[in-house]
Amino acid sequence: MAINNGYCTLAEIKSFVNISDSTDDDELEDAVNSASRQIDAYCGRQFYADGAATAKVYRTRNPYQVTVDDISTSTGLVLKYDDSDDGTYETTVPSTDFILLPLNGEAFGISGLGFTSIELLTDGSHEFPTTRTNNRPRIQVTANWGFAAVPEPVRQACLMLSSENFAMRNTPLGIAGVGEFGVLAVRQNRQITRMLDPYRRGDSVGVA
Repeated sequence: MAINNGYCTLAEIKSFVNISDSTDDDELEDAVNSASRQIDAYCGRQFYADGAATAKVYRTRNPYQVTVDDISTSTGLVLKYDDSDDGTYETTVPSTDFILLPLNGEAFGISGLGFTSIELLTDGSHEFPTTRTNNRPRIQVTANWGFAAVPEPVRQACLMLSSENFAMRNTPLGIAGVGEFGVLAVRQNRQITRMLDPYRRGDSVGVA
């Protein structure tokens, strides 16, 4: 199985676990795929770019701001809303009337983040619909979703978690061994969580 949207390469994981032959390539690729999706689930976001713009729909209770999934680039972004609540997104907001947050793709000292919300300029002529008469999502965003590049801590966490997943083939019950302090669970790795915690999303994405 090839690696699909993985956060490290086959060559990187082979170097990490000190393997030079190709005997275990399929198992290693499976381990990277599994680790990458575990990281997505833990962080509540994806760290790869889709590669093509697709449309998603959202709701908001704020007439000037909507929280969205990570947007990797402003290129190709189209923002529309359903002004008449008929299921058609007939109003397009020009790029001069909104900004993407966090500013500069940076927050809390971390750079290279995806954009996670869209904010309308208050001196513009647009407001997001906030009513839910027919319970339809009123905002449509077409964008390239995800991250422009995998953050280094995420890559390192993927290497560590992939190596644990790979080792699990010999420890089906999740037990790596018994040491002087008792049972060692291979999945309880605080270093991995320390790397990933700054990237976890705690907000509610456009579903209000």
